[in-house]
Amino acid sequence: MLKEQVQLDLTAAQKAREEQKVSTLRMLVAAFNNMEIAKRGKADVSEDDYMTVVKQEAKKRKEAIEAYKVAGRAESQALEEAELEILAAYLPEQMSEDELKSIVDAVVEEKGIDNMGLIIGEVMKRAQGRADGGVVSKLVREKLG
Repeated sequence: MLKEQVQLDLTAAQKAREEQKVSTLRMLVAAFNNMEIAKRGKADVSEDDYMTVVKQEAKKRKEAIEAYKVAGRAESQALEEAELEILAAYLPEQMSEDELKSIVDAVVEEKGIDNMGLIIGEVMKRAQGRADGGVVSKLVREKLG
């Protein structure tokens, strides 16, 4: 599903001569292949595994963007932002902060605990991959004050 879609988009980008997109999607296909090799013989590869790879690659781009911003390397930052934009098309739509706040409130109320790690873990599980860990951490910190 996801891998096939990436392959189709890669072919279309090659035909359209979209160099940036071709480069980014080739990197993603290589990351998929590396994950498949790592899992070979251990377990079947699921759609969630492919989604995890896309999330990891997007996270790498976000970290690189921040590093380039601090270093004042605008050209490299713009390149990473373009790659992140391409990868974002394959990620599930992220929840809004308001939606996450309501989940955080519900978890704190239900669990009655003040262990930040446990709360973040439960919120991330309920968000089903549609939340950024940094945002969740910030909201939990605000809630526990």
